[in-house]
Amino acid sequence: MKRGFSLLLAVLLCIGATVCAAESADAQAVLTFLSFEGGGYVYSFEIEDPSILSGTAEWDYGGSDPEVEDGASYAEVLTFTGLKPGTTSVAVYGRSPNLENDDAVYTATVDEALHVTLTAQRAISTFFLYRSGKIDYDTYRITHEQDGYRVSVNDGEEQAIDGASMDSLMRVVEDYDLARWDGFSESKIGVPDGEDFWLEIRLMDGTHILARGTNAYPEDYFPAMDAMEEILGSAETGGLDERGESAMRLTIDGTEVPVTWEENASVAALRELLPLTIHMSMYGGFEQVGPIGRTIARDDAQTTTASGDIVLYSGNQIVIFYGSNAWAYTRLGHVDLPTDEMERLLGNGNVTIAIEEARQTGR
Repeated sequence: MKRGFSLLLAVLLCIGATVCAAESADAQAVLTFLSFEGGGYVYSFEIEDPSILSGTAEWDYGGSDPEVEDGASYAEVLTFTGLKPGTTSVAVYGRSPNLENDDAVYTATVDEALHVTLTAQRAISTFFLYRSGKIDYDTYRITHEQDGYRVSVNDGEEQAIDGASMDSLMRVVEDYDLARWDGFSESKIGVPDGEDFWLEIRLMDGTHILARGTNAYPEDYFPAMDAMEEILGSAETGGLDERGESAMRLTIDGTEVPVTWEENASVAALRELLPLTIHMSMYGGFEQVGPIGRTIARDDAQTTTASGDIVLYSGNQIVIFYGSNAWAYTRLGHVDLPTDEMERLLGNGNVTIAIEEARQTGR
């Protein structure tokens, strides 16, 4: 029997996206998920500060042959061990080819004895809103992804949606206690100027809200729905790059420059820190360097840079070149401008750069 699976004895069986949590005798925190081969959820996790907490993932088939056919059930056990006292966050991503995303974010607290406590954060995982009360109405579908939230309006192309709007939606859920709406399903016929609606929200703490109606409405329906539609109608949205990730824009002293970003873990980690404002300093007559404020994933290799190259140095500094140097770096991207333009932007004194999601206001 694999390590951590014995904790299943202390919890009830879970179905699909439901999570069971327990704490073991040696102070590790454990999240246990039940899934199945051939289309069930597969879970991964990301720890914000891996110096505070470490994690492992294991699969247990209950003693049966792991080479099983589609449909066979198994337990996926995520075990978290405290490394030093502190607080960090753990994001868990559940992905299935057939089912909606099942994501959760936990606050992980490690005490002086290295006991680990996981507390689910109350945030939106998936959101669907349909309301036909107006001649011109929109349908919104929102999912949480590893690089942030995405919204599709009227089943159109997905776009990144800003976190502030998602926080505002969550406040509506809490202020109007929309969990009370779960299970509402009523219909009235012969009502003039009525409307249909369908609202489904899954929260990261396991709360599920499903309400629908035709000319019949739960308590506080109109102010709550109006508030959500106002938030969504004015939300900041932006395009996704060809990989489906939030596109990033770079400005140097307020001038936006064209960048081709790398596809690696460092760029993904940098994207999680956006927006960033970094005060750079000239160095060596060929580069500008500045701190990003924390250490992120790196994969350094001996590199000879060229003008326009953007690299990560020591895991916590970003460097943009207007000349050349040879050192161990992790490549982040390249500014697609000629050398003379890079020298004009970077070679005349310290600069301030900003990296943020490429976005536009409205739809």
